[in-house]
Amino acid sequence: MEPQEYLGTNQPPTPSDFAAIEANYGFVLPADYKAHLLQFNGGWLRGGSKFLQPTDESGNRPERRLRNFKSVRYGPSTVEAALENMRDELHDDLVPFASESGGDIFVLSVGPQDYGSVYYIAHESYTPPEYEYDEDTDESTLPAPLDYGSGVYFLAPSFTAFLNGLVAITPA
Repeated sequence: MEPQEYLGTNQPPTPSDFAAIEANYGFVLPADYKAHLLQFNGGWLRGGSKFLQPTDESGNRPERRLRNFKSVRYGPSTVEAALENMRDELHDDLVPFASESGGDIFVLSVGPQDYGSVYYIAHESYTPPEYEYDEDTDESTLPAPLDYGSGVYFLAPSFTAFLNGLVAITPA
C-alpha cells in the first residue's frame, strides 16, 4: 500500500506497556505489530482503506473495510479493553487489533501454529469455538489451536503482509 496519513493516533506505547499485556494474557505480540504501534498507535487512515481478500472459489473477491486500529494503553479504543471485553468470545490465541465500520473485527494470531497471521471475524456469522467441559474436574479445556469458530476468515500470513494488502478507498 502506498503510504497514507494516519489520523487520530495516540502517544506511542512503552516497552512496559507491551510487557504488561503480554504478561497479563500469556502471549508475545509479533514484532512487526509492535513496530507499527510504536509509529502509529491506533487511529485510522485518511480517506479510508480496505483489504482485498484473494478471489474465493465462487470468483468473488471480498473487500474488508478498515475503520480504525486499536491502540495500546492510550486512547478511546484500546487493545487491552478489546481483550477484556471479548475474552469469553474469542479463542485465546486471537488479539483484536482493528475494527470495521459494520461491527466486524480484525484479529492477530499469537498461537504457535499460525503466529502473526491476520484474520477477519464477521460478527453476523461468527460462532465462538467450543470449550470442552469435564464434569469430573469441573474445568473447561481450551479449544484446539486454529479452532477459531465459524465466521473467521484468513487474510494475511503476517501483520506486515496485511498492511501491504491495504488499498486506499477511492470515492465513487
